[in-house]
Amino acid sequence: MYKLIIIDDEKWSREVVKKLIRYDALKCTLVGEAENGFNGYELIRTLQPDIVITDMKMPGLNGVELLKKVSVEYPQIKTIVMSGFEDYTYLRQAIRSKSVEYLLKPIKEDDINQAILHCIDEIKRSKRVNLSASRVFQDETIQREYSRYLKQLNLVILKQKNDEIEHTLNGVKFYEDVIKTAEMVNKVKESLLNQLAQYLLTQSFDFSYDIEEIRNETLDGMLKDVKKIYHDVMSQIETVHTLKYSGDIQSILDFIDQHYMYQISLNDVAEMFSISKEHMSRTFKKHTGEGVTQYILRKKMEGAVDLIRSTDYSMKEIGELMGFENIPYFYKMFKKKFDCSPGEYKESLKRLEKKEISKK
Repeated sequence: MYKLIIIDDEKWSREVVKKLIRYDALKCTLVGEAENGFNGYELIRTLQPDIVITDMKMPGLNGVELLKKVSVEYPQIKTIVMSGFEDYTYLRQAIRSKSVEYLLKPIKEDDINQAILHCIDEIKRSKRVNLSASRVFQDETIQREYSRYLKQLNLVILKQKNDEIEHTLNGVKFYEDVIKTAEMVNKVKESLLNQLAQYLLTQSFDFSYDIEEIRNETLDGMLKDVKKIYHDVMSQIETVHTLKYSGDIQSILDFIDQHYMYQISLNDVAEMFSISKEHMSRTFKKHTGEGVTQYILRKKMEGAVDLIRSTDYSMKEIGELMGFENIPYFYKMFKKKFDCSPGEYKESLKRLEKKEISKK
């Protein structure tokens, strides 16, 4: 059973959330509740819950401060943020603390249960990753093979003239100066090759290189093998990332669709999903045909049009509701998108309505 804690200074709000949760279906249980951040933090320390559902505006230790402490001290705990205020400060802190969901009060039954389910999915995924990694090194046979692999593997990265080779494998950068002698090869082997070998072992990649042949080759021959292995690794990494992020892209789209009216940026979205902004940009554009920033801006413009059509808000108010602090920039982006200002768009709608009425 997954352990839940609810933290909210309003008792009636805690009671509502408690009644909305489908405990049996989600296989979770409520292990505690607290009326403020201080007591909530003590419960977290004592009970070590899987999921924390917390309000943001509380006396004493508020939700913002609580999230900071939990994200640093208990990063494995998933958090769901509730707030009665459409305040971007709260949303931004929820993003920074890796909160799984940000829900506005009044909380709806489907929303809270979907948020908990999302947390559970994240917990399961983390456990699978940790289990796979531990199994690799718990097996004695694999440990022996790993040791033998490191001893036999004798790879070299050379830098010729002004060329610089920068490798990124498993989030670790490797860069070495010019390697001129066999002694220097041995010096870098422990740092560079240990990381490379470990990376290959922890991935489900199929490599059939003859390590003994590589060990006995000349430096020039070894360089060719290094390049071949590197390109094969990167090719398979790209395949894995494409499969992994194709699912994440839909989550990113859903997140933007729900929060485009705030001042969210590419950096915020990347931080929310723990993805480098460079990789997310490439993958997002590959799947959607447009960049993250362009998608956010398009959603803002579409939202602005909906408000112009359906409300009597001023253009300034609409710009602010779409998350624009710089209203002239809102006007500029709107005109670039629709070839007219927001006010002109509103007037054109009025003229069309008059024509329709006159026809009747």
